[in-house]
Amino acid sequence: MTLAWLLGNSGHDVILFTRSPEKAERLAAERSVVEPVKVELPESVKVTCSLREAASASRLLILTCTSQTVRELSVTINEALCKISSTAPTFGHGKGPVVVSAVKGLELDTLKRMSEVIAESIENAKICALSGPNLADEILLGMPAATVVSSTDEAIASSVQAVLTSKKFRVYTNTDITGTELGGSLKNIIAIAAGVSDGLKLGANSKAALLTRGLAEMTRLSVALGGETTTLAGLAGMGDLFATSASITSRNYRLGLALAKGSSTRDAESALGAVAEGVATTFAVCELAKRLNLELPIASAVESMLDGKTTPEGAIMTLMSRPPSSEARSFKDHTNEKSQSAAGHSEPHHWAKGEPK
Repeated sequence: MTLAWLLGNSGHDVILFTRSPEKAERLAAERSVVEPVKVELPESVKVTCSLREAASASRLLILTCTSQTVRELSVTINEALCKISSTAPTFGHGKGPVVVSAVKGLELDTLKRMSEVIAESIENAKICALSGPNLADEILLGMPAATVVSSTDEAIASSVQAVLTSKKFRVYTNTDITGTELGGSLKNIIAIAAGVSDGLKLGANSKAALLTRGLAEMTRLSVALGGETTTLAGLAGMGDLFATSASITSRNYRLGLALAKGSSTRDAESALGAVAEGVATTFAVCELAKRLNLELPIASAVESMLDGKTTPEGAIMTLMSRPPSSEARSFKDHTNEKSQSAAGHSEPHHWAKGEPK
């Protein structure tokens, strides 16, 4: 909804799809939303519950659903597109739709990134990933924000950049879709840990250490899977991590706060009333770490808390009692893992082979 509002206010014609006929009818009639803040929908935003209508009229498809429903939605979009004539609008890049994923997560069953899922589900799709420190409430209040749109095809990324850029929404591009997607996904794990840290009132020193070492973990996994270290040091990595780990409007941060206060994962998720992507991502990442033989202690600690195998206090003590190590060596490991992946010596998972064609 936030992107629809943003694009509508920039003068673009937008079709906002929602699965619920009741929600579509209400939005169409009331022309306003109240969560996360109350805003009016621009006149150029049309609301529908017909996916075929949305797909047939769209020159650019932007997915904002949950990570575990991306495949289902993408398959349905593909079916709708197959029924559309060749005269349907295009985005100026030949055959096949341009699809932008604004979804930050991994598919739990396959451990795949969203662009991989979309590539398997939508024929001839030209895929971008949109990720950055983009808290919806601040954008809807008119505060400035920046983000990254990433595609292996630089021209497509630039075209999407031109559409999304506005006076208060600055869009950068890169071609490292692997790193961009992983940065947006992995930061949710660290945000849960940040919520726990603040919930336990562990202080600024502790949280600074947590975020710094969390970024190191994010980079370690991303590089092992083909991402670039510079991407994780940018908006899709460090930027998104810092914003999500500091805002009470972040679902993952709030879930961590609830865990620190003694809630179970199920109760914390129920209280949110929405999906916290970090939960599924944590389990997917820990499985990936096993397959890649990577050490991700913060992700492992969050997994133990989510599973109820340890308390938040116990998880913190486990992290603090780890054997002493060299910070310099841990950062050099990122480069070593990248070199091994490029040389073909470390490919236990398909992600290490790069973006699917």
